[in-house]
Amino acid sequence: MEKRWLAFRDLAGASLSASLSSTLPIGKGWRGGYLLPTVELVALDQLVRTTADQCSAALGVWRTDRFAYAIAAERGHTEIPFLLGFDPAAAPPEATDAIARCSIGPSYAGWRQHTAQSLSAWSVQAPRTADPLEVDALLQVVDSDVDVVETFCRLLGMAVPVARALDAADQAAIARAALALAAERKRKRRSFEATW
Repeated sequence: MEKRWLAFRDLAGASLSASLSSTLPIGKGWRGGYLLPTVELVALDQLVRTTADQCSAALGVWRTDRFAYAIAAERGHTEIPFLLGFDPAAAPPEATDAIARCSIGPSYAGWRQHTAQSLSAWSVQAPRTADPLEVDALLQVVDSDVDVVETFCRLLGMAVPVARALDAADQAAIARAALALAAERKRKRRSFEATW
């Protein structure tokens, strides 16, 4: 079964969409939540980029039964797409788009080492900074008995977001966030019109 989720830095004053404002804490200074199942790979990449620009850093994960595609981003830097639980010798057909997005190239080992360095540098935004060797070791894990996504999150000092049904308080928070967002857009329109 496929699962998609997004985690991001919880910065005070960041303007978030209603769906992001209803997420739960998953680590010190980080929030996360599941996305609608209709979110496509391209949309996940764009959502991570937009959220990182708003909140300083974000991480998106698309998990399938056989591998996980993830993308990490921070404001002002190029996104880092990567694969977890992925065996290049037995790549499933459904991984074709994810593999293309990662730009692996002719050397999987070279890509893995470069990606480990990039993710280690990105992890200074996370609750725990990961060493490049730790990340590289995790990128090599293909054992189906190991939950590589959970292990990756623990490596960063975070938990995997919890999927739960929204209760009345969540619905109210989403409605308040939507109203606040609409009011902010209206205020910006009026201030723009006033400058003319």
